[in-house]
Amino acid sequence: MEIELPNCAKIEVKRVVLKLGTKQITDLNRINYENISRIVESIVALRKKGVEFVLTVSGAIGLGIYEFFQNAEAIEKLSLSQKQALAGVGQVRLMELFKAEFAKHQSKIGQVLLTYYILDNREAYLNAKNTLNSMLEMNIIPIINENDSVAVEEIKVGDNDRLGAFVSLLVDADLYIMLSDIDGFYKNYHTDSQELIRVVENVNQVLKYAGKQEENYTKGGMITKLEAAKISTLSGVSAVIANGFKKDILGSIFNGLSEGTIFLPAAKSLSHKKRWISAKKTKGKILIDDGAKEAIRRNKSLLPSGVLEIEGPFHYGDPVLVADKKGNEIAIGLVNYSSEEIRIIAGKKNNEVEAILGKENRYSCVIHIDNMVLYNV
Repeated sequence: MEIELPNCAKIEVKRVVLKLGTKQITDLNRINYENISRIVESIVALRKKGVEFVLTVSGAIGLGIYEFFQNAEAIEKLSLSQKQALAGVGQVRLMELFKAEFAKHQSKIGQVLLTYYILDNREAYLNAKNTLNSMLEMNIIPIINENDSVAVEEIKVGDNDRLGAFVSLLVDADLYIMLSDIDGFYKNYHTDSQELIRVVENVNQVLKYAGKQEENYTKGGMITKLEAAKISTLSGVSAVIANGFKKDILGSIFNGLSEGTIFLPAAKSLSHKKRWISAKKTKGKILIDDGAKEAIRRNKSLLPSGVLEIEGPFHYGDPVLVADKKGNEIAIGLVNYSSEEIRIIAGKKNNEVEAILGKENRYSCVIHIDNMVLYNV
């Protein structure tokens, strides 16, 4: 299905990842059955036109609190383990809600719980990709959530905006839609000069307008949504922020983007391997000089001679950020050396590395361009 954008550009959309925030489901005092029903009806209508959907749905903890307390204030008194326990209750309720709504339209759903380990581990990542593709081929609508009941900090994504962005890479989506309680991205939000931006060509250029993130019982905010848009657009997936409480919001998005803000992707789509790299949590940072920065932008590998400083620790094969000497992030890549080794060989020529390390040097660079994803800066 084709969407014509306000700037006259057009995008072809066959597969969508749709993220629903907790507020779309519950405010902890009640369940918003009407809103859930409207969104499901819109999904069903678009599926009949050939658009596939994968849902990333928040609300497990919120529904668990609702089931026990029906009171938003209760969240302030709960420990982390209590919230995780209630997430188990909420997951059941969440699936019951969507199963019942989709069943009204003779549509089947399937639950998939993810943690960051699955996205970070190459074998698990590919297995999840195959599972989700098989579900779509079987006409099953995947409903994805982070496994809040058991996830610890080390394996958590942390918010479903970013989780949805990673899922959009995982399933090779054409569009990632984040439904929230705001109409889109505003420049100078909450001021007399606020302006709704309809099309953003480079998310990095608007990050400064995000303002301070506001949180209550949900984890997300505009900052996390922009970070999610950055993740998806880097890999060639357009992202939309729109108000999920508006009637037929999905129909409006597909009807010339008459609602919401769209973030356009980088011109070049990434390979599956580089999409996986872009989804990894970084373990450190490498600061490089201007010559190395220019070389990377010309699709060259990072050599030891271009390294200025290291922030670690990290090990061989770990993902690290690459930044210029001002701290501007240039890329993410998998390193061929540990942080301690790079500290020793920083600024040195390749023919000096083996003697400095005192062992055979199997690599010609710190990060090979094939294992590096460049940011759209």
